[in-house]
Amino acid sequence: MTSKIRTFIAFETPAPVREKVLSLQARLRQSRADVRWESGDKFHITIKFLGDVEESLLPEILGLTERVARGHGGFEVIYTGLGAFPNTTRPRVVWIGCENPDGVLLRFKNSLDAELAPKGFEIEERAFHPHLTLGRVKGAGGLHHLTPMLENLTFEPQSIKVADIVVMKSKLQPGGSIYTVLKKIHLP
Repeated sequence: MTSKIRTFIAFETPAPVREKVLSLQARLRQSRADVRWESGDKFHITIKFLGDVEESLLPEILGLTERVARGHGGFEVIYTGLGAFPNTTRPRVVWIGCENPDGVLLRFKNSLDAELAPKGFEIEERAFHPHLTLGRVKGAGGLHHLTPMLENLTFEPQSIKVADIVVMKSKLQPGGSIYTVLKKIHLP
């Protein structure tokens, strides 16, 4: 029997930005809405979610990811905007957006897609919306307090230079997932 590892490719949120995000999250928590809030150590921006990957495929995936990374340098991103999927009036996921004005992040993601598609990893049909997940709504309780906060609070834009990406393992647990870095890859 082969084992599978739930895997994704992302970049981590640096401590100064994480602190500002935690501050905003603390204000949102005051809504007492029925939301499972993410802990600061899990704040990342997913570039590509791979799902359950055969453990035997991991070395090849790591190699492909490194090859893509060598073809792209580091890039600037701006954490900006508070929002929710599908929208702020019916939130399921509360997030902070991530923009990359020069388009390098999208090109990097498209290169990953092109390299991984022949290995059976589907290309996401939805548009790429990089974001940091603050929390996942579990029920309707307190949403009448959370919704106006989502529409009225702002997040002061935070610009960073992304110099590394990570291939992460996600282990699902009853209290939420646990993330482990499988490999950190430097962007030249």
